[in-house]
Amino acid sequence: MSKMQKIAAVFLVVAVAAWILEKMEIFAVPGLTAIALCVAMCVEGAELLKGTGKKKNTSRRLAAVLVLAFGLFNLVVGGMEIYQYVLELKGTIQ
Repeated sequence: MSKMQKIAAVFLVVAVAAWILEKMEIFAVPGLTAIALCVAMCVEGAELLKGTGKKKNTSRRLAAVLVLAFGLFNLVVGGMEIYQYVLELKGTIQ
């Protein structure tokens, strides 16, 4: 396991732990689960893409691109969660 894969595993554990705590209504940070999952998937996708090299390994490249796309989608979801939370705060302050 490379250093980057260990980092991805740590962020994946953080994402799962944050999701469980949020579902149990113990601790909720808007966007934490999505951002942690984004980092984990982008690191893993970059590792997959790095391994393809110049070979015509199209299935591995496709898998890497799909994992990266999923990671970037989670970035958007996290941003939307944070934006929604800020809008709710703005509505309660006025």
